[in-house]
Amino acid sequence: METNVDLCWDLKHIIHQQKAYNYMQQFRDVFCVYSESVCQVYSNYRLFYSDQDGEKEIQVLPDEQAWHETFDAVRVEAVRPSNIMLFPGELLGKEGFFMRMPVKGGKKWVIMPLHEAFDRVLSKKDSFLPLIKKGDLREFKARSPYLHLHWLDLERMSNLSAFQRLDIADTILSRFHEIVR
Repeated sequence: METNVDLCWDLKHIIHQQKAYNYMQQFRDVFCVYSESVCQVYSNYRLFYSDQDGEKEIQVLPDEQAWHETFDAVRVEAVRPSNIMLFPGELLGKEGFFMRMPVKGGKKWVIMPLHEAFDRVLSKKDSFLPLIKKGDLREFKARSPYLHLHWLDLERMSNLSAFQRLDIADTILSRFHEIVR
């Protein structure tokens, strides 16, 4: 079986690699993962920390038995950067998770607790379907990992039926709601 390069996340650019892996583990049941090379979204997967030949990486392994939780034909142009960052409160000396979100125009940012961001902004956007992909795990000033979120634009998925789009949207939202409860 050929390795899907989008599911092997290199950690060379991250100083605190184990901390980054632990951070990702917290979101395994929250965010779906997108693979650009095969145009698939995975909602059921495991994460493994690998150190092969001195190259540390996180491997995303979709559950092969959960074929009904893998979505095909998700076009590359439908997965868009959100410019929303999710980071641990420890960066601010607080507990929980925080989001940095662009304000209208995108030149200014607002930082707020995750639940507040959801209540004030994200829950009002029917179209905000967050997911992550290779390259979204980053590190802030060699201190703490954070995630850059992408979002799935259903309007750019005209190749799928309304039922298929709704199924993907329901899956992404139900998982994301787990973290804001």
